[in-house]
Amino acid sequence: MFKVGAAPFHFWLCDVYEGAILPVTLLFASAPKVVLFSVFLKLCCFVLYDYNTVWVNFIGLSALLSIIVGSISGLYQKRLKRLFAFSTIVHAGFVLLALLAFSIDASKSLILYISIYFVLTITLFSILMNAAVTTTVPPKYLINYSSIGSKNYIFAITFCLVILSVAGIPPLAGFFSKLFVLISVIGSQYYSVALITIFFSSISCFYYIRLVKILFFAEKNCKNDI
Repeated sequence: MFKVGAAPFHFWLCDVYEGAILPVTLLFASAPKVVLFSVFLKLCCFVLYDYNTVWVNFIGLSALLSIIVGSISGLYQKRLKRLFAFSTIVHAGFVLLALLAFSIDASKSLILYISIYFVLTITLFSILMNAAVTTTVPPKYLINYSSIGSKNYIFAITFCLVILSVAGIPPLAGFFSKLFVLISVIGSQYYSVALITIFFSSISCFYYIRLVKILFFAEKNCKNDI
């Protein structure tokens, strides 16, 4: 749980994301998560199958805490990598929800979620590394991306599509990954868990939409918000 950055073991994650250079942050955010969640799946569905009544409540509590903490804390972030760190915590919560559902369909949704998350993470950080190379101002703060849509339209549109997919906006891939997890949770009769997840996922969409607003509509004023 500590390695995947799930709440309440997530406190190290934001500082590591913020302090590391972009290629290292990409490494932390992609490959280890895929491997660790694969190990989680094998442990829960094979090794500890007969003890699911013991670990399922802990998994469910951590999943809800991850979604709540990541959604609320992300609203106050002005630094881009810290924002994506809290986004990663939310994604960890969704993967744990698939484990909570504990069914064949849930396992399939978990594999789909990890696959889409892996591709989106690589794409997102590739865009950020491109921005770090091609701009004179280090893209550290959200406000550094002000009105970039008027200067590099293709970059802004690509960035928007990726972050909206991460947010789970239909008809993008991130929406279907979250949808199938929620369907698995509802199929396992965790109705209250599904409602809480939908509510806080809607809240987390705000900071992605705010980033879209900054890309296209914010005035160029880098220093005031720093």
